[in-house]
Amino acid sequence: MAGCNSCGAPLLVDRNRGVLVCDHCGSQQDAPGVLEHVEVAGKAPETCPLCDTRLSVARLEGHRLLYCERCSGMLIGMHVFAAVIDAVRVGERSVRTVLPRRENPGDRQLLCPACREPMLNHIYAGPGNVVIDSCERCDVNWLDGGELRRIALAPETRRD
Repeated sequence: MAGCNSCGAPLLVDRNRGVLVCDHCGSQQDAPGVLEHVEVAGKAPETCPLCDTRLSVARLEGHRLLYCERCSGMLIGMHVFAAVIDAVRVGERSVRTVLPRRENPGDRQLLCPACREPMLNHIYAGPGNVVIDSCERCDVNWLDGGELRRIALAPETRRD
């Protein structure tokens, strides 16, 4: 289990609210969530843009993606991005506390795992209130651990 972003102490799962709570300072952060549905098939040549670990070729609800077994980040093709979100949304049924966004566009610059060029860091236009990283050259989106679940469980805004 990961440590607290604030103080490094162990995190405990609060299943009723779908968050991780620091055992020391009480701060909260998003629970990664969908990890039990990721099927890892083997190592990929690409490395994680956050922790520099080799990514794994994986499937999530039948959709191919690259997955970091260390930080739970995911590189998802834009052509299957909405389908992956919908599949996770159907599989997740827990109550959710919406935590404030911890990141703003421009807070960091990641290199695309596929082409090693800078990715565009922006607020995701759908539900979830998250900042994602996209590479239009490679047609992929990078989600940090927990962000896919946050998007899938966020209330959708209706557009009539």
